[in-house]
Amino acid sequence: MEPENLQSVLQEAGIQVDMKNLQNPTEDFMIYLIIEYLNKFHFDGHEISKSTMEQLHCVSCIDSASDAIRVINLYSSLSTVCNEIFLKDLCLTDITSPGPKRARKQIKILFNFFAYVRNKMVENEMAFIELDNQQKSMETMIIKKDSIIAKIGAILNSRENKMEIKQELQQEIKKISLRIDDNSKKCKELEYQVTGVIIQYQDAYKKCNDLKRNAIKLHKVTKELQSKIVKSPEEYAARSTELKKVLELKIEERQVLNDSITRKKLQIKNNEYAQELVKNLNDKILINTNEICKQLKETSEKLSCVKKELDLLKVDISKWTKIEINNSAAVLNTKDVKICDQLLFELNTHCISIEREFYLQKNLLEE
Repeated sequence: MEPENLQSVLQEAGIQVDMKNLQNPTEDFMIYLIIEYLNKFHFDGHEISKSTMEQLHCVSCIDSASDAIRVINLYSSLSTVCNEIFLKDLCLTDITSPGPKRARKQIKILFNFFAYVRNKMVENEMAFIELDNQQKSMETMIIKKDSIIAKIGAILNSRENKMEIKQELQQEIKKISLRIDDNSKKCKELEYQVTGVIIQYQDAYKKCNDLKRNAIKLHKVTKELQSKIVKSPEEYAARSTELKKVLELKIEERQVLNDSITRKKLQIKNNEYAQELVKNLNDKILINTNEICKQLKETSEKLSCVKKELDLLKVDISKWTKIEINNSAAVLNTKDVKICDQLLFELNTHCISIEREFYLQKNLLEE
């Protein structure tokens, strides 16, 4: 490719070069183009050309090897791009001692690829913008995710810390509860001991009071006995007379009690005899009442029979009188009529008297 055409390609890419360098390229010119080419793709060529710490450790003389290390670093970075654009015949000597035609050919291929990429970038600018926006949104989402993860981690850590604190508190609560149980047991034991001591004190207090009462009683008895002690013959005689009087009174009281006991015994015997009499009388009365009831039934039956017979007699007498009067009214005299009337009157009175006797007997039996 002619140097003029190549210069126009480089100018379109924004790189100003001299025609001399294109006609006879040097090592410095090639290094300059490689750095600018990498910068166009947003790679920092100057940083790439710098020596790393590992490379410096491997080299004994840093000043003499720095240029070679720079060339090697630029070649290694550019070779990755050349492999992608099918420029596989790039060698390290193409940078250190470039040939004019070969160098221009390689420069043309590299910058044509740059022009192709730039045109594609212009064509797909909106897509790249969308990709950038998506990348930004993804980055923001990643940042939010990281913040959420950090918050969740903090929450989990706080929960773990709280759980640990809770477990520690539970263990302390268990220890305190055990201490409380031990203290409660000790308190109960002390209460039992106190109650035992109180009971012993109460028993001792009661015994003391009983002893005091007995002592007071004994003191009173001793005083009474001391007052009753005879110290002279006159007092002895007076005391003996008093005791005799007391003995006589006791004997009289004993006699009165014996008399009352004998009277009560006689009264008990009389009561028993009276009870036996009452029982016998009750038995007899029961027997008599049974007999009287039987007699009453018999008399009532007889009375009913007599009533029936009297009624029949009355009916017969009335019939007979009517028949006799009707048949012999003309024959009989007045005397005979009077005699018949008298007989009828006597029969009626006799019947009435019999009825009265039966009623009296019945009333007596009922009473």
